[in-house]
Amino acid sequence: MDSSVLPATLDDQFINGRPVAGARRFEVRDPGRTADVVATVAEGGPEDVDAAVEAATRAGRSWAATELDLRIELLTAAIEAVEADALAELLARENGGTRFESTMDLSRGLALFRDLLGRADRVLADRTVTADGYRIVTEHRPIGVAALIVPWNSPIVLTLPKLAPALIAGNTVVVKPSVLAPVTLGRVLRTIAERLPDGVVNVVHGDVEVGSALVAHPGVRKVSFTGSVAVGRQIMAAAAASVKRISLELGGNDPAVVLDDVDLADAAPLLARGAYTRAGQICFAVKRVYVPRSRHDEVVDAISAAVDGFRVGHGLNPETTFGPLISAAAKARVEGLIERAGGQVRTLGAPTAEVDWDGGHYLLPRLVTGLSQDAELVATEQFGPVLPVVAYDDVEQAVAMANDSGYGLCSSVWSADPDRALGVARRLEAGGTFLNSHNVSSLSFDMPFGGVKQSGIGRERTDLGLLEYVEEHAIRVPEGTR
Repeated sequence: MDSSVLPATLDDQFINGRPVAGARRFEVRDPGRTADVVATVAEGGPEDVDAAVEAATRAGRSWAATELDLRIELLTAAIEAVEADALAELLARENGGTRFESTMDLSRGLALFRDLLGRADRVLADRTVTADGYRIVTEHRPIGVAALIVPWNSPIVLTLPKLAPALIAGNTVVVKPSVLAPVTLGRVLRTIAERLPDGVVNVVHGDVEVGSALVAHPGVRKVSFTGSVAVGRQIMAAAAASVKRISLELGGNDPAVVLDDVDLADAAPLLARGAYTRAGQICFAVKRVYVPRSRHDEVVDAISAAVDGFRVGHGLNPETTFGPLISAAAKARVEGLIERAGGQVRTLGAPTAEVDWDGGHYLLPRLVTGLSQDAELVATEQFGPVLPVVAYDDVEQAVAMANDSGYGLCSSVWSADPDRALGVARRLEAGGTFLNSHNVSSLSFDMPFGGVKQSGIGRERTDLGLLEYVEEHAIRVPEGTR
């Protein structure tokens, strides 16, 4: 379908069970066809944050008192009402992903919600330890109002693993989508909110002003944020004033350590996919590759051959491998990294026939060699379709260089010998490490997600994700007490 002929939609906030227009609106434009206005969205302010937190606080009393089984029943019905297939094209138009990526974002996000629902009875059950003359009962209680501040690149799969545990545990929420891609997520949230009591789920649109008001609000007791390290630091500092609970999933500069026995026929296409999917705009994409000096040229040629088959274009074009960057600022930043990179820069891939270079934020993929460990492109999270490959002399050096970063989100090790790869993986400083894979599909539902060092605090998904949204209340009960 030609997205340029589709009319723009009007999308509102959703507070206390009703749409709220607000006094201002902002445009959401297709990053692959910037003349195309996808939607005009109501822009909130501090007054909308106040109203949303007040609504969530009122609703929280009865929602927290609702039996867990009933909450699960209501949430199951709400998530089943989301029509994912009808939203995939809209998501591709607002955030520049391909139709496949958008479909996967929606389907995986909903599946993660269901997975967390299935864990709730077991994870949130009271724990009892019996001792001589007494027992200790530990209850799981909701924290209160949770502010969920979420990004644009995979808005569904990065929001629902926050939303699900928050609501399952009995919290109420105020969600602030990214202004770069608020539309699809807003509709998913409204579908859920309309099937729950008023005020349980609220949506406020806006940028820094709204986010700052949420984090500082005295009625918010938990903040969960996915985004940049710089903003994460600001949230952490602001939350300290009232000692809010925080979960932070921040940036990554994920290393892939290729060992000298790697099978490139299998590994090269997977490395290419791990680095360039979504134009590299994934927090745990492969951001730097370390290869043995003895196989450097062979590895570079194999990855280049895989990437050279990629096609850059609009996400709704079935020939497209990856789409545009999200904004002109994002494109300019990545172009600056490429221009300053030094070394040898290979331009790979090709555009699809319909690409309008002036009308979209497109970049062809690059692969850069000949860089040192301290080069800007190696040390920086590029968040775009450019990949540095760095040579090493022995595994000790490779591990040291992989760990030489303030980030620690994910990493990967590539080898024909899984036991050898595991030994290297256990020495890497990361929240998660993959063997012979490193992409969205590598992150299974049973793998906790989060970072170490400056890549974040806390974990999402799995049992650990549920426990991020509860307070534990321990009660010492004398023997004989019911």
